[in-house]
Amino acid sequence: MEYHLDGYCGLYCGACPKFLGSKAGTELNPCHGCKSDTISGWCLTCNLKACARSKGLDFCYLCSDYPCKDLEGFQTSAEYPYHREIYEYMKIIEGEGKSAWLEKMKVRWSCPECKAEASWWDVSCTKCGAGLNGYRKPDPE
Repeated sequence: MEYHLDGYCGLYCGACPKFLGSKAGTELNPCHGCKSDTISGWCLTCNLKACARSKGLDFCYLCSDYPCKDLEGFQTSAEYPYHREIYEYMKIIEGEGKSAWLEKMKVRWSCPECKAEASWWDVSCTKCGAGLNGYRKPDPE
């Protein structure tokens, strides 16, 4: 199975709970990253992914319309606070390259104590209990 850790929008797919569950074999509708052939959930209908693919772009920042209205709405979505980081992520990709960014994301989205992979929503490590810099899910209104 081929996993793709980078999203067109600048998100690190490796921190997605659906992606992590797919790797662990516990996800009923697996997703191997939005640039893979195995996609599920919200990523199936993502207009940012569809746009980047239609333009043959690897990342949204490569588009002449960057940042577009759709990406700005995605980045400021209160429902998904981890989206706030995408512009900074794309600056790193542009300046340092995808490989350097992937290394930074591996550190960012892993437990500092036991190195277990963590999701965007993890505020404590599921393996050792150490504190993480994940996001709390917003309360439904």
